[in-house]
Amino acid sequence: MAYPGFTSVRAYFRTQLSALGFTEWKDVFNVDNIPSTKLDKSFHLSAPTGTRRDVYDMQSQDVECEIIVRTVRKGYNDPAAAVDQCVVDLDDIIHRCLDASRRFSVSGVKNIYYSGHTIEPVDSTNDNVAVLEITFTCLIVICI
Repeated sequence: MAYPGFTSVRAYFRTQLSALGFTEWKDVFNVDNIPSTKLDKSFHLSAPTGTRRDVYDMQSQDVECEIIVRTVRKGYNDPAAAVDQCVVDLDDIIHRCLDASRRFSVSGVKNIYYSGHTIEPVDSTNDNVAVLEITFTCLIVICI
């Protein structure tokens, strides 16, 4: 039986990115395997990782669950355009994912925080495709 919390994290981000018009690349462990025909406006979700925080009482365990959201943009002959579009995407994704009415209603997740981001070329031989990587931390309380 799945309890809300960890199982809600990927579903939440999947819903938010899809609402923004991104298409998911579902190969969880092979990020570099996205076909060139599906690169532009695709997204990838990492497998969530977690660490225990200090416990406030004897009834629950507080966990910080980290997830990385990656989006890809093609610049075609203009790499700067890909980076500029990633910055627009960054604003849109943060605004949507951290909206209080959404993040406080996720079953089993108590809060979601922006942790950081990077924008890099897809690889050292192709700087016409930019990858935006955003790290979010989700606070989950596991009641035992």
